Amino acid sequence: MTLYIHLVEATTQAHIAGDGPLNRLQLENKPIVLLLWHGRNFQGIPIGRYFHRPISALTSRSRDGAIIANIIKPFGFGAIQGSGTGAAANKATNPRKRGAQAFRTMLNHLKAGEIVLATADVPPGPVFETGPGMVRLAAKAGAAIIPIGVCYKPELPILGTWDKSHLPLPFGQRAMVFGEPIYFAADATGEALSEAQKQVDAAIAKAQTEAALILGKKPLAD
Repeated sequence: MTLYIHLVEATTQAHIAGDGPLNRLQLENKPIVLLLWHGRNFQGIPIGRYFHRPISALTSRSRDGAIIANIIKPFGFGAIQGSGTGAAANKATNPRKRGAQAFRTMLNHLKAGEIVLATADVPPGPVFETGPGMVRLAAKAGAAIIPIGVCYKPELPILGTWDKSHLPLPFGQRAMVFGEPIYFAADATGEALSEAQKQVDAAIAKAQTEAALILGKKPLAD
């Protein structure tokens, strides 16, 4: 998979938009949380080359998570293993996923001036709905959430995936759109937290639509 991503990266023309505020935050050494949809995580891997500060990605504490950690390492990412449980599972988070430990690790990374990348929607869904964990993390760290939209042309939908994944194909174009920074109060709970999650949903959907439009594709957020 690493070789395939290298091939796609090397043979696609990149279009980057909206990175001005992100670059300013980097220069000011401010904490940054980057969020994109789960179904675009592999498409977003080349993004690691656009940062001049250390960046770590949240991966699951599983065999798949370990594989992903090895795949993303050559692209400049560190890995933080641990995850929560999406509401579609209709059950409490499994402590074995080490979600709480991952939260503390990400917080320490942000306080040290590093960047954290994660998917906003959490397996097994709902898809395109931001979970509370990353919003809480950004709020507690005083970090800016930067929504990301990423799209390739051509790309293929992977049927049957909960996150509506798309496979990027080589010899085309790719677009990455960085949205405006979003900040939340550290004490956001209840309805305020729910509204914050919806704000992130809308921001990622907007960035995703803009990425599609750059490539002349239909403005579909997924």
